[in-house]
Amino acid sequence: MGSMMKCAAMIAALMVIAPAAAQDSTAVEPAGEDSTWQEHSAAGDAARAARDWGGWRYHLVRVREEVGYHPSLVFGLARADAALGRTEDALAWLQTFAASGLTRDVENDSALASLRGAPGWAALAERIAANARPVANAQLAFALPDSAFMPEGIAFDPRTRRFFVSSLRSGRILAYAPDGGFSELVPAGRDGQWAMLGIAVDTLTRTLWAATYAGPYFTGYAAADSGKSAVLAYDLDTGALRRRYTPPDSGAHQLGDLAVAPDGDVFVSDSDGGVVYRIERGEEEMEAFAQDELVSPQGLAFTSDGRRVLVADYVRGVASLERESGELEWVTAADSVAVSGIDGLVRVGHRLIAVQNGVTPKRVVELRMDDAERRITGWRALESATPLLTEPTHIVLVGGEVFFVADSGWDRLDDDGRLKPGMVLEPAHVLRVAVP
Repeated sequence: MGSMMKCAAMIAALMVIAPAAAQDSTAVEPAGEDSTWQEHSAAGDAARAARDWGGWRYHLVRVREEVGYHPSLVFGLARADAALGRTEDALAWLQTFAASGLTRDVENDSALASLRGAPGWAALAERIAANARPVANAQLAFALPDSAFMPEGIAFDPRTRRFFVSSLRSGRILAYAPDGGFSELVPAGRDGQWAMLGIAVDTLTRTLWAATYAGPYFTGYAAADSGKSAVLAYDLDTGALRRRYTPPDSGAHQLGDLAVAPDGDVFVSDSDGGVVYRIERGEEEMEAFAQDELVSPQGLAFTSDGRRVLVADYVRGVASLERESGELEWVTAADSVAVSGIDGLVRVGHRLIAVQNGVTPKRVVELRMDDAERRITGWRALESATPLLTEPTHIVLVGGEVFFVADSGWDRLDDDGRLKPGMVLEPAHVLRVAVP
């Protein structure tokens, strides 16, 4: 999760606007028609800084054509249209934003001042504010015993009925049995691991797969290890290390989320490299499986037929990767569905259950897909804006319920991994919610 906020900022920067009189200049030369969305994003930021609202809007539209719905883009378009005096268009963008269930303080946003008093403004502002109200369906499953543990990944073994939780801070992996409490499966530092991120269980080979990364939030972090990452394969029953896998190149990596396919292949997302790797069952090396177009891949799930990998890209939404060819296409979504900012991801039938920690409010949502599982048609909040849901991360499906880390503690650390002033670490919680 460490690089997610940097990636989200690529688009979020476009929505910043200083209060000013509306104008429609062409002070900033627009990027060319063949420019990438990243180039349009940068050009739009420059236009906004130059108070060139028309140029800013132009680039927002170009980015949206490539990226699709993104709440920051839609909100930015509302601000740009407000600055240009396009009141009806600005209100329409805000209606789209409101329908996604997200919230912002529109009443105190000076960039939207020209809209206040317009027909429909009061009801629209109330609707956006109402999106901040809690949706509380989850119950406590268990709390971590150590305030400094900082959980990230969660997995479940149906044979032993044990949960496994990984630690960002110490690199440990704990096992939890509802009738037996906690035990340590992987101790800190034993296998040269750093922060432990995503974990996944392969019941057929009795393997616990874990992604580890040298990040500043790890208590044993050394600057010389920056950008190092690996996948560790552990014996699920004993915790013994079976094998260590490293990316095939020497660049900076952050292997973060893993998923085991029905045939035993393991897929791993690299949020720093924008790559999804594959470890074929029985193989001793990992290989780059897909990288074109991905920005910050996170959680992974498989389609019902097992032929495609669905990958949550923190910026762009959900990608679909054909396992046979590696071909990538983007899962489309209705404009009322926000699919950015997703960390943890599982599939239940023709639904995705997603942990969104890159939107406001932070939430766990059900994303309904069509029968082909190539389009997201609607959404429903399962848990949103509740007191414990401060920094949710990963999720696991157990029967008819999902269990997820609710308050990992990421929000209490600065970019250097230090506690923010006035913050303390507290025991984190795993919540459970039914997904009938």
